[in-house]
Amino acid sequence: MGGMGAAIPRKVVIGLGVGLAILAINVLVAYNTIVSLRNATSSVEDGLEVVELLRSVNSAVADSQVGQRSYIIDQKEEHLEHAREALKRADSRLNEIRALIGTDAAGLEMIGSLQSAVTQRAAEFENTLALFLAEDKPAALRAISTEASRRNLESIYELLAQFRAKQGDLFMHRTRQVQEDARFSLMIQYVTSFLGLVFLGFIYYLAYKEMTVRRQTEEKLRVVATHDPLTALPNRTLLHERLSHALAKAQRHGRQLAVLLVGLDRFKIVNDSLGHEAGDTLLQIAARRLYDCLRETDTMARQGGDEFVVLMDELSDREPISQVSQRILDAVAEAFAVDGQELHVTASIGISVYPDDGRTLLRNADVAMSRAKEKGGNNAQYYSAQIDNYSVERLALESGLRRALERDEFTLHYQPKANIASGRVCGMEALLRWQHPELGSVAPARFIPIAEETGLIVPIGAWVLKTACSQNRAWQRQGVERFPIAVNLSPRQFASESLLDDIKSALAESGLEPADLELEITESMVMNNPDQAVNVLQQVKELGVRVAIDDFGIGYSSLAYLKRFPIDTVKVDRSFVEDIPADENSMAIAQAVIAMAHSLRLNVVAEGVESEGQLSFLRGEGCDEIQGHYFCEARAASFISGMMRKTLPQSTTIFLSQRRRRHP
Repeated sequence: MGGMGAAIPRKVVIGLGVGLAILAINVLVAYNTIVSLRNATSSVEDGLEVVELLRSVNSAVADSQVGQRSYIIDQKEEHLEHAREALKRADSRLNEIRALIGTDAAGLEMIGSLQSAVTQRAAEFENTLALFLAEDKPAALRAISTEASRRNLESIYELLAQFRAKQGDLFMHRTRQVQEDARFSLMIQYVTSFLGLVFLGFIYYLAYKEMTVRRQTEEKLRVVATHDPLTALPNRTLLHERLSHALAKAQRHGRQLAVLLVGLDRFKIVNDSLGHEAGDTLLQIAARRLYDCLRETDTMARQGGDEFVVLMDELSDREPISQVSQRILDAVAEAFAVDGQELHVTASIGISVYPDDGRTLLRNADVAMSRAKEKGGNNAQYYSAQIDNYSVERLALESGLRRALERDEFTLHYQPKANIASGRVCGMEALLRWQHPELGSVAPARFIPIAEETGLIVPIGAWVLKTACSQNRAWQRQGVERFPIAVNLSPRQFASESLLDDIKSALAESGLEPADLELEITESMVMNNPDQAVNVLQQVKELGVRVAIDDFGIGYSSLAYLKRFPIDTVKVDRSFVEDIPADENSMAIAQAVIAMAHSLRLNVVAEGVESEGQLSFLRGEGCDEIQGHYFCEARAASFISGMMRKTLPQSTTIFLSQRRRRHP
């Protein structure tokens, strides 16, 4: 409440001040009008009273004249007494008039003349009365009937007429003045009232506008607080609110409710390699695609990062959940056009259903989505207690991974590669192993995805590079024939800005020649952003380091497309080797890969060779190198040192064409 005053706009304050000023002026004008009207009214009332007093004076003078005439007729004393009293009344009324007219000089002069004439006439009557009392009636009659007495009476009447006319003019003037003042005051009152109303309306307009702007601002703030600025979808805050409402509704009506947590696979690679702007564009396109997959009653929100939440209510069974999930998987799997490039990502979906999974739907869906990602992505997983237990174990692995480097829990095992023509060791692949202090030996398939997802793979990968280079250099010092040592790069490590520095540092610290280091990358790593991959690989090649494509054949690319990339070796995936020589399709694929790779002058390594029959077929098709348990398993460096002189056994060569002739 303390900050409310500061929130009032300056223009509203100014408008209120002007309005109050106009109101004060209006009050002042009204007060002056009232005072003026009161003074004018008092003046008019005084004029009316003067007129009334003049009538009284005139009446008194007339009474004195009647008394005079009556005395002349019957010569009685009472007529003289009556005339004298009438003149006294006239003089008294004139004194009252003198008091009313105030400072009017002309009026005072006329009143003075009237009083003088009345006093003279009164003296005549006093003189006449004295003669009458002296019983000199003839003399008394002559005294009251003189020419001077007659002229004095006429003078009084003339003065009264003049004064009455003057007072009438003055009364009319005052009346007109009152009317003019009243009209002017009313006009001022009207103008100030109108201006007051105008400003009050203006103030109301400003207040209304301010409230409208404030409501719009509050609405914008509410949208900002409850919606994701990038996709305009509801954010986590609004999602929790709607989820609580949906849970209460589902519980009240006994219906099912589902939460789908959708995460984009390999989004981190896109974001790191192309930049945040491209990542934001991808998220916006993905959000629109996901929204188009929903039913009209479904709600969608952005959880954060590359994760979206779909809230499905009013469910009677799980069929709509499966349908929406599949539509989302299909929509995300389609290529994304971002900044003129074609990108491929997939989606992992975790599903939790109320009431089967309780009320912690978001948490359960997150557990299920993590399981979907661990299964390779591009799939949907329903939550279950078994998945939850697995998630707890995964969390423990993540916690252990964060301390594994500093506790020196990682080791490297090495698997030799053999040259088929010579039968001798021609290379080595470094494979990461983790010895957990409580869980024991943890398989790479369990901890590598976690390290990749959390970003821990970058420092771990740098450690692998340094350790492998140092070990190869150590073998060289022991007099072992030189060969390249292969190190696998993870997608995040390949996209890391520190990759080249890590390679240079590993070579410099170990003293290993760049040609004795080979980096293995997967198809998906170069196909997500081919242009950037070519740039990175060219910089690696400029260092003198060899490059191999690992697990070839299971991704999106072809050998013809791979000619863009500066690579040295193609490694045929074990899935195409394991069924040789029993499966002719696998043999045909391996034959085609070897032939096409050689046409591009690339070295070919077959992975997962475990039998003499597989080796014989690969030898017959001209494969350059093999790697697998048939020759040697991955072991610690101390064991591998004794395997350096091991050679491949010679065997009968099996050609695919021969097998087809045997089995027409």
